[in-house]
Order: sequence, then C-alpha cells, then structure tokens
Amino acid sequence: MNVLLTNATDIFAGGEDYVLILGRYLARRGHTVWVSARPGHLLLRKCAEASLPVVPIEYGDMSRVFGISRVLRRAMRERSITIIHSNANYDRTCAAIAAAFTPARHVAGIHSTHSIRHNITHALRNRYGISHFITDADAGREVLLREDGIPPGKVTTVPIGIESDPDDMRAGFRARIRGSMGIDEGTVVIGNVARLVPFKGHRHLLDAAAIVAHEKRGVLFLIAGDGELERDLKAQAAGLGLGDRVRFLGFRDDLREIYPAFDIYCHSSLELASEMFPIAVLRALACALPVVSTNVGGIAAMIDEDVSGCLTPAEDPAAFARALLGLISDPAKRSVFGRASFALFERKYQATAMAGNVERVYHHVLEGVR
Repeated sequence: MNVLLTNATDIFAGGEDYVLILGRYLARRGHTVWVSARPGHLLLRKCAEASLPVVPIEYGDMSRVFGISRVLRRAMRERSITIIHSNANYDRTCAAIAAAFTPARHVAGIHSTHSIRHNITHALRNRYGISHFITDADAGREVLLREDGIPPGKVTTVPIGIESDPDDMRAGFRARIRGSMGIDEGTVVIGNVARLVPFKGHRHLLDAAAIVAHEKRGVLFLIAGDGELERDLKAQAAGLGLGDRVRFLGFRDDLREIYPAFDIYCHSSLELASEMFPIAVLRALACALPVVSTNVGGIAAMIDEDVSGCLTPAEDPAAFARALLGLISDPAKRSVFGRASFALFERKYQATAMAGNVERVYHHVLEGVR
C-alpha cells in the first residue's frame, strides 16, 4: 500500500511520536509510507532521520481548509496514495475533503477521549469523509459511539506500541544522565513526562510531591515537558517549599535516555479531560519501571494494579503520595513491579504488533470498497 500519515499540530508529543513509530514499522512491513506535517516540524526531521519520505504542508486555520485540502489532494494523486491516515483534528478535516471522490480511503486516528464533533462540518466529515476510525483505547471508542454517533463497525481499538532498548543500553543511559545531573544512586528519582498543560494534572502532582518530600529524604522529582503552565507550576513548587526536590527539565528530545534515570514513573492526568493512552506511560513500561498513575482514559489497561503499579483517583494528591511512598520505601517491590511492567509491555504493547493491527484495518477498509 501507499500510505500517507498526516499530523497538523505544531507540537511534538505522544500523537506525533505515534506517527513516527507507526510510519517506521509500516515501512518495515513493505508499505511505502510518507509523513505530512508543517514545514520545519520536529516530526519531519525525525522522519527524515528514519529515512521516511516527508510531505511538508503549511497547515493553517479553518479559513484555509479548502486550499490546504487541494494541496493535500495533489500530493496524494502524485504519490498514488491508497490510505491517508490523519492524526489531528485539522488534518482530519483536510484529509476527508482531499480523499473525497478519489480511490484513496481515509482512516482517522483518534488519540484523545473527547468528542470530535464540534460543528456541522465535523458531523458531515465524520459521517461521510472517514472510512474507519482507529482509537488507542476502548475509552476513546466509547466516546465516539456515545457522543459522536459513529457506528460500532467503523471503530477499531488498536493499542499503541513502542520499542525498547536492551538492559545494558538502558544502564548506560542511566549512568550518563544521572551523572550529568549530579544524582547519586541512593536518590530515588520519580519521573514525569508530559506537556505542562491543565489536563495533565501537574498541580496535583506537585501537591503530592510536597507530601512525599515532607515524609522522605533522598527523593527527587524530575518533570520533563514544556507548556503554558510552566511559570505557574514553578511558582507553585517554590510556594510549597520543594526547592531542589523538584526539577523542571523543559522539553527533552532525549527521552529514550531520560527514562532509565527514573526509579518510579508517575502520571497525574485528570478525569473527563482528553487523556486516552499516553505513550509516556508506555515508555515507562518499556524501561521496566513501576508506575503510579491516576485512573483516567485507557491508562488502567497499561497498569496491572498492585502487580506493576498503582492506580489512584484523579485530583487526589494524598492518595497519589501514599502510592508513591509505598514504592519509595520498598526497593524490592519497585524491582518486582518493574519486571511486571516490562512483561506487560512485551505481551501487549510492542510496535510490531501495533503496525500489524493497523495494517489489518487498512486491508479491511480497502476490501469494503471492492
């Protein structure tokens, strides 16, 4: 198949990482894959480094959607695209228009748990301009069925899959990163990787960190990510007296090396927000880390409760802190939970399995129009 993966955002986060990983693994399965994003986007640079051909398009605001759709249609025609697979709201609309009355089929990747029907244009797009929807978790599928009226036969859940590194490589990363940050091996490092935006729940994470810091010495929180709340969160951390117990790392393009420096991974997203199946948590599993997370979206499928990690209610810093303290105080339990995390990753969440399942959706869509 000739596949065009699109993403019109101006950030690089989980959804963009998904496009990169899926593109690489579809190419390994023998398909010809292009990736389209805004000119200069980090996603395009990473695709070029992975030898994936790219299609830069200046995605803009809704006033330009028909013009962008014509550009996209031309790119599809020049490359004889079989499947166009959109991954964000703007390119979802453009892809629906571009694929109309062409041989190409449009598959929409849905990476958040909120309605995708905000107006009549979206309703028409969802009904007539999308052949099939792929969600990362059943939580997203349920929203599409309940709130957007998508027929069940048009929605397939395909969990995200990622890669892992060998143990010795992770050990090398751990030594290098902790050494560069001046962190000794006796310090328990609790990591969080997420954009600093409201639905990621960092305000509650910092409240939990204050409880942990009061109870335990030798604990450091590393928070990787940037976003609109950066200044406010730094002010909150200072107001809580966290001082050097929390470090904000900003956006990091070396997460593969950062994760092994953690001893525990934590994720604090809010209920009824847009979290579905964060790659950030999957990366913790692939690095054999125990996980403490709020129980929102599809995260429960990524954690075996009291086996590989702990799930807590959203917006409950006290419960979050208790779960963290239980792991901080018990190195043996951290090790057992970490091995269970990696076993879960190997069973369910490898990139090869994801690409195979997405490929089956593509075949199903193409067979349906013959």
